[in-house]
Amino acid sequence: MDFSIAEYGAVGPLNGKLSRGQVRDILGAGFEVFWKTTDSLNTTDAYIQLDLHVYYDERDIVKGVEFFERSTVSWNGHKLVGETSTDVLALFRRHGIDPVIDDDGFEVGELGMGFYVDDDDDLITTLYINLRRENSFNGVVPLQEA
Repeated sequence: MDFSIAEYGAVGPLNGKLSRGQVRDILGAGFEVFWKTTDSLNTTDAYIQLDLHVYYDERDIVKGVEFFERSTVSWNGHKLVGETSTDVLALFRRHGIDPVIDDDGFEVGELGMGFYVDDDDDLITTLYINLRRENSFNGVVPLQEA
């Protein structure tokens, strides 16, 4: 499945207006439901085959998607997860975007993206994409997004 990003609020067929039922219709039945953290307000759907997690608000509307290394998420024709942060940072900078770097990775606020980078090998292992502006990062590390 194509998970390309063209604008804030959408990735492939997903956006921040879809219900849990609509997401399941789009992505299929191959999911597991779990609580991301003990403080989570709702459960998360894990699509193992697609290597992603979908997060929902209290009303079961999508708020974000977390992509892992085997996922096919891309921006401007370039794969984003499983690549080196050096390459992806250079990609954004070539397009006039200056990511904000922190201790765990970096953020591209104008696209709602938060990247987690493995310190040992500079690989991006996780990308959280916020699909609703009211859920903006404000410095929250993607892996802690609930």
